[in-house]
Amino acid sequence: MTDYSQVRNIPGLREPLASDYEVLRKAAEYYLMKGDLQGLLRISNYSQIVVAKAISKGNFTPKMVSSLERDPEAAVRLYRQVRWRLNERARRMFRRLVAKAVVNLVVKGGRGNLEEDRRSEASYEVGMDFDVERTIEELIERGKKIDELNYSDIVGLDKRRSECSAVVIIDSSGSMSGRKILSAATMAALISHKIRGGKYSVIGFNTEAFPIKHVNESKGSIEVVEDILDLVPLGYTNIADGLIKALEESKSLVNPRFILLTDGEYNVGEDPRKVVSRMRGLHVVYVGRRSSSRGAKFCKDLARLGNGKFHELRDPQEIPRLMRSILS
Repeated sequence: MTDYSQVRNIPGLREPLASDYEVLRKAAEYYLMKGDLQGLLRISNYSQIVVAKAISKGNFTPKMVSSLERDPEAAVRLYRQVRWRLNERARRMFRRLVAKAVVNLVVKGGRGNLEEDRRSEASYEVGMDFDVERTIEELIERGKKIDELNYSDIVGLDKRRSECSAVVIIDSSGSMSGRKILSAATMAALISHKIRGGKYSVIGFNTEAFPIKHVNESKGSIEVVEDILDLVPLGYTNIADGLIKALEESKSLVNPRFILLTDGEYNVGEDPRKVVSRMRGLHVVYVGRRSSSRGAKFCKDLARLGNGKFHELRDPQEIPRLMRSILS
């Protein structure tokens, strides 16, 4: 049995301990066993390989799984730091656990879906809902008494499903990393959870746009989140191409909401404002650092031109509330 007595009291892992490979290896195994994500993140700052080797053994203890679910942000950070140094089996297992943690967070924070009931008056049939107030008004207009009521006097309500649809457009350029990727994954998971009866698409873009989920593609929320977790922040920021691809995806949708997540620092492609003029209902979620930046001002312009709303996102935990505002 491995002796972890050396590592139990070194939460800072400062020099010279951090330069001792054997201490780091034992610390990584100990923190993994205990489900200490912050400890693993500290070690990965010194050596991602040490942490990756510990995780690659596939020993995801109940404590580790519980920690991933309690702190999805740390889980995403850790996965993205070590993912390409893991063996393929461990990488898939770890990615699936992190994706489930993100989806579970969304399910707990955003119960219910967005299929809204739209009711219209109709001829009453047995078993239908009916409008009491309108029925009484009709009786009064006809000069009839309650005991003279028959089926033809009842104002029925035809309950119809109002399909909600959305296209999520995610900036994955070089400036999008860390918490921004967690925000993107959380937003996609929430859309998938909320629009269970409708259709949605997820588009990514950097120098060029690319599909993460097509409108008619059968893809579960966990799989969508997994794909987002593996996005590599690189290349330039071609917002226009992302919007063009979103328009193409939306052709089969009825009154879709467009949701763009970006820092607004576009630097390649045509001016996105020319594309926005062809859209209705573009909501822009700004994930940059400063609300006074050029990117923030540009995002506000896009939302205004797209007849949508501008939202500044400071913390991924705000996403359920923000999405309720956008999709209600």
